[in-house]
Amino acid sequence: MFKAAVIGAGWVGLAHASGYQSISECSLVGCADPVRSLGDRFIEKYGGNAYESINDLLEREKPDIISVCTPPSFHFPVVRTSLSHGVKYIVCEKPLAHNAVDARKIVEEAKSSGALLMTAFCHRFVEPVQKMKDMIDAGELGEVVFFRNEFSSRFEGVQDRWFSQKEVSGGGTIMDTSVHSIDLFRFLCGEVKNVNARVMTNLPGLKVEDSSCLLLQSERGCIGILEASWNLPVGRADWEICGAKGRAHYEYWGAFRIRLEKDPEWRIIPVERDINRRFEDELRHFINAIRGEEKLGPDGEQGLRANEVIEAAYQSVKQEKWIAV
Repeated sequence: MFKAAVIGAGWVGLAHASGYQSISECSLVGCADPVRSLGDRFIEKYGGNAYESINDLLEREKPDIISVCTPPSFHFPVVRTSLSHGVKYIVCEKPLAHNAVDARKIVEEAKSSGALLMTAFCHRFVEPVQKMKDMIDAGELGEVVFFRNEFSSRFEGVQDRWFSQKEVSGGGTIMDTSVHSIDLFRFLCGEVKNVNARVMTNLPGLKVEDSSCLLLQSERGCIGILEASWNLPVGRADWEICGAKGRAHYEYWGAFRIRLEKDPEWRIIPVERDINRRFEDELRHFINAIRGEEKLGPDGEQGLRANEVIEAAYQSVKQEKWIAV
């Protein structure tokens, strides 16, 4: 039995709590959050004890596992504090940090402490993503040529949330949303060789981008187009992969379709696992990795690499060249 605790009691912290409660090998002991009302809501839903101080939680509850669910700029100090209290199993929400410098520090300090660190890229644990990975590895789709992905919606009130505070979040839609897309591209299509980005901001009061598009290429040549927006009233959440032998498309909370060159029409692939259980599934994977039953997937190095790609994307925006009309 592993004692688990959550640092940060916002909505993603609640998702982690729900995941832990679904795993019989875990006992959820509580949370830490400086906002007392969030802590109260947490224990009302999931039990345990709520603390306003991380140190108090770690000293009194002595958890084996912690989930870091704070805003990104707090990830490094929370991980460092947890390591100093002897915590050996850490799940850190994406992005691993609000910049690549802190992300690298997290990886290095976890390694030197002998801790097992997972970056919480929950989309890796969505069933169609897992099935697509198996198909690509088996060569069923052929050499992958294109990867397209969009995560967009209308983010009401983002101007008043930490997501739009660059010193806390590290950036806008690229840091918040496309970090998932970058990890999906790397997981399915291979390591990123180069990246270019374009951004725009239309929402009033924002000092970070509210919409973005990344163009990536893998070491094997696959081209990826990653779109994200906080400003589309008619949003999308889907990805499409095109290979030399066919293509696949998945619409989140919808259909997973595949059409290979031999198929006369699209085939619907059944999806058995509820997408809303992706947090539970990633935490179950972490428990299995602790036990040595599975190789840890999105570790700290994977999180660091996503931060490095994001850093290169933002750098490309600063270096953009205008074509005279």
